[in-house]
Amino acid sequence: MLKIQPPNYKFCPFCGKELRTKLEENKKRKFCPFCKWTYYPHVGTAVAAVIIKDNKVLMVKRKREPFRGTWMFPAGFVDYGEHPEDALVREVKEETGLKTKEAELLKIIQIEDDPRSLGHFCFFYKVIAEGEGLTTNKEENEGIDWFDLDKPPKIGWKSHKEIWSLFGRHYTLKIGK
Repeated sequence: MLKIQPPNYKFCPFCGKELRTKLEENKKRKFCPFCKWTYYPHVGTAVAAVIIKDNKVLMVKRKREPFRGTWMFPAGFVDYGEHPEDALVREVKEETGLKTKEAELLKIIQIEDDPRSLGHFCFFYKVIAEGEGLTTNKEENEGIDWFDLDKPPKIGWKSHKEIWSLFGRHYTLKIGK
């Protein structure tokens, strides 16, 4: 079981006063005794698109850290107030230029190797996409390509490696059309 600690905030984000600790629901919580704000740690959310066509998987090559120069499924963080399925449609368009036709949830993985948001959950979706020609966000990615299911590229994220490893098992016959 992964045990990731939340940020250790020292000051209230609303009034700037020093935070104290209290016991609430058998948990130590940071709180502001001046404005009565309590910090309830929560995790972030990301989505990733597993797009398979003709026994090939669509991947993008990272241009920035973490894992610069490695390949990953088209993915990104869910914006505040955004539903993961809406974020998926947005990220597929931004990272591939394709339009999401269908999406099915494959797996949810808690991410332990992303220093930008430790412990966030990534929703991996099987995606059927359509469109002509591939494009990618040049600020985030330095490449986009299809890879044979039996020849994975250099993948950085542990979770993306885990999803790729499923291809040789029970997902090969179920993913894609």
